[in-house]
Amino acid sequence: MDPARLIRTVLAAAVVGGPLAACVGGLLSPAIHENGAVSIARNAAADPLGNGTHLAMFALASFLLPLSAVGLAWLAYPRTPWLATIGGLLAVLGWLPYSALTALDDLADQMAHLPNAASYAALYDRFSVDPVMNPLLVVYIVGHLVAYVLLGIALLSADAVPRWSAWGLIVSSPLTIATFVLPGRPIAVGLAAITLIAVASVPAAWALGRPVTARSLPSPV
Repeated sequence: MDPARLIRTVLAAAVVGGPLAACVGGLLSPAIHENGAVSIARNAAADPLGNGTHLAMFALASFLLPLSAVGLAWLAYPRTPWLATIGGLLAVLGWLPYSALTALDDLADQMAHLPNAASYAALYDRFSVDPVMNPLLVVYIVGHLVAYVLLGIALLSADAVPRWSAWGLIVSSPLTIATFVLPGRPIAVGLAAITLIAVASVPAAWALGRPVTARSLPSPV
């Protein structure tokens, strides 16, 4: 396998594997967007195997999601270089803090299994909104939400994937926003958004992974 083919294969796997790992991790997570007291209590009551799998999937996603952004931008670049570049850079920047958010979940799990676990709730809350974590959270939210709109438009304009696939990426951002603004913060909506990204990314992964011809996938450089 030549190096260019290897790169495309890795990117194709990341394009689907990243959001899929995030989706599985989200489904198994005992607490999402909760305060310290709730997060620690739910982690203490969670099945160890399921919770361990959730952390492993989030850790895997933290590596694959930035690569998936590169793959999507790569596809769109030949015909929409500026949109692809801006969208790709925003997506990479937006997904890089995912590892810090995964570490926050791991912290809740570790606290949950210490003596007097409930006493650590205030520390968890303080850590999760401190001057380091807050900027990372803002970069994560703004970066990847804006990026999927731009990447979806770029792929649509470049005719690099079916229209439904590009629109799926675009629509995923409003769905994610709805998770935070709807009453009760329905986590199911957020999981639907990441699932939509995974499904909509399948044609992009196929385009990246298939053998290259002179007209199928020009190099962006």
